Amino acid sequence: MKNLIAATSVFLIAACSEPAAEAPVDDEVVVEETASAMAAVGGPGTYEVTYADGSIGTVTSTADNTFTATVGDQTVNGTVSEADGKVCFDFEAEDMETRCWTNGDVAADGSWSSTADDGEVVTVRPADAAAQPAA
Repeated sequence: MKNLIAATSVFLIAACSEPAAEAPVDDEVVVEETASAMAAVGGPGTYEVTYADGSIGTVTSTADNTFTATVGDQTVNGTVSEADGKVCFDFEAEDMETRCWTNGDVAADGSWSSTADDGEVVTVRPADAAAQPAA
């Protein structure tokens, strides 16, 4: 179940990210902080999550900030949001606590590392990119 929670949390960053509104132009330079993985993922979709033990799960997020995560024969659902630069997954199951993740930079292959508040690290990539043969 721990792996399923991890998979869910990482992939849903795309579901909660929306393009930033353009800031008005004036004499001051406006600096916006953005998480590179959030910007690169680009929205709802299906993502593959690879855990430290080699197991793989999928997370599918939707435009209405809901998600479904599957690892093996376990599936969980819930909602995703962004808070303090982290992607947080709130599970429908009452016995599962909300889990938040910090995404790293996007690599050349489109993948990124995501670290949970408890230190667990997973690798995330869009499912369509994961299906492509290695070059």
